[in-house]
Amino acid sequence: MRDRRIFVTHGEICDGKILFSEANSHYLKRVLHVKPGERVTALDGAHLYDVLLELDCRNTLIGNIRSSTQDAFAFPVKVDLAFGCIRPGPTEEIIRHCTELGVDSFFPLLFERSNRRPDSARTRWLKIASSACAQSGRSIIPALNEPMGLEQFLGGVSMDSCLIYFALDEEIPPLGVVLDSRNPKRATFVIGPEGGLTFQEEARLAAAGFVPALLGPTTLRTETAAIVAVGIIMGWGLAHTQDSV
Repeated sequence: MRDRRIFVTHGEICDGKILFSEANSHYLKRVLHVKPGERVTALDGAHLYDVLLELDCRNTLIGNIRSSTQDAFAFPVKVDLAFGCIRPGPTEEIIRHCTELGVDSFFPLLFERSNRRPDSARTRWLKIASSACAQSGRSIIPALNEPMGLEQFLGGVSMDSCLIYFALDEEIPPLGVVLDSRNPKRATFVIGPEGGLTFQEEARLAAAGFVPALLGPTTLRTETAAIVAVGIIMGWGLAHTQDSV
């Protein structure tokens, strides 16, 4: 049976038990279909808990912590993902799938061609990211930033990161070639909105130290490009980690 996992907050853990929130109780019963007497794995961002489920005196599902271990898992490359603001559905796809793949932080950016400025949706994004963590076995929820402009984003970029933006030009090297030439432990990706980056935005990224990379010969949607880019670098990082062992 596949390991059934759920992400819990520190506030749900008390005296060797997990007092599941209403939302988590619903997830256990209606999504994971678990019953009293069965075991699940709970994650809180730092530890993995082996939990035996039972009912308390109020007929509410709670968990007895049988054992805990510190989560020592780490992704091969730390990835910060910045992407042009797009419709809510595709944005949620980026957060869900790229959380599973291992993105460390998300930065929705307001580019000139962004088709909308989204309302604050961090509560929903957090729920999506938490669910993706539980599904994938990842214990740490990525950072979810509010939408911001390009200049604000560039002001906080780490110079220790491999800085890459994506464009469509046959003269641009593929992402794998760029990674091989730089061998990064951390990367910051910038993906444009529908319609792509303007010439001025590409020039501003280049001035800030970003280099262009190619994902393929076709024009990808923002959400597709994000998932492909993160998948490539995580696969690249895993292969290089194994080669060094």
